[in-house]
Amino acid sequence: FFGSGPASAQPSIRVTMPDLVSKKEGGKVVMVSSLDENHPAENMIDGGDQSYWISTGLYPQEILLQLARPSQVSTVKISTTNVKNLRVEACAEDTPVNFTSLVEGSIEEKGGRLQLKELQCGNVSEPAAYVKVLILSGWHDFCSVHKVVVE
Repeated sequence: FFGSGPASAQPSIRVTMPDLVSKKEGGKVVMVSSLDENHPAENMIDGGDQSYWISTGLYPQEILLQLARPSQVSTVKISTTNVKNLRVEACAEDTPVNFTSLVEGSIEEKGGRLQLKELQCGNVSEPAAYVKVLILSGWHDFCSVHKVVVE
């Protein structure tokens, strides 16, 4: 923490981490396992909550993201609908071939309403160039991803 003395005397400072996959920062969606031209994959990283990518088939669904620059991944925040279980993996190589699992999580059923999940990543040994989000199962046949933020 900053300074000395009791913590209550210190001003509250919130440090905002850069979103490593946002389109604005230079992140890219490299591949998705479902294509719907009305809801393209880039919608997940455009910074808006109203746009989204939607699956068009069975599980698992894959989303492969290239980070703006190789970085340590500490947190993945995701806004979805109808997602039940997911896993986040990372690849430190120049080509996205060998991945290491960072975190798995379950998301509570919300009856089609927006689900917000923050996943703290462990097992990070080197800076990642790519992050893969695997949607392992869903609450319904289709799911949507409104936003992915990687910090």
